[in-house]
Amino acid sequence: MIGILTGRVIEKSPPYLILDVSGVGFIIQSPLNIFNRIALNCEITIYTKCLIKEEEILIFGFLQKPELETFNQLISVPGLGPKSALTLLSNFSPEEIARAIEEENPELLSSVPRIGTKLASKIILEMKGKLNFVKEAGPFNQALNALCSLGLTRAEAIERLKKLSGNLPAEELIKQALKGK
Repeated sequence: MIGILTGRVIEKSPPYLILDVSGVGFIIQSPLNIFNRIALNCEITIYTKCLIKEEEILIFGFLQKPELETFNQLISVPGLGPKSALTLLSNFSPEEIARAIEEENPELLSSVPRIGTKLASKIILEMKGKLNFVKEAGPFNQALNALCSLGLTRAEAIERLKKLSGNLPAEELIKQALKGK
């Protein structure tokens, strides 16, 4: 199997990118948030998961190892395929997904297309306690909990926070979420 690929990005067409590795172009499916972090013709290393289907070989790629680990855990859940796992990782960081699982927050997971409440509950049931790389709540979850304690429903808080940049500290996320009605 293919575990890591290092090469030059020669094409970006989300959710696919083509990575030239010593003259061989690998078509790799990646979460959408990866495309903002890479440029054409830059050299990158991608952690990969290779899946062999009946008529094709699929390669899924991630810039960070926790993304790959989360992807592997997600696709082990019955009823959750690689495309749904990629959609989750396109919308949330591995830490945010793990925190939602540990806090048993199906609303956050089901706010993503292709993930219904039933599947979100199944993900929590199957994965709780398995993602050990998260120790502290990230800014997104801190802001989510604060907004809920201020009277917003979880769904409202999630919707407002999803519209904001994930790189902000919790305090700024809370301020901007309260301003944007």
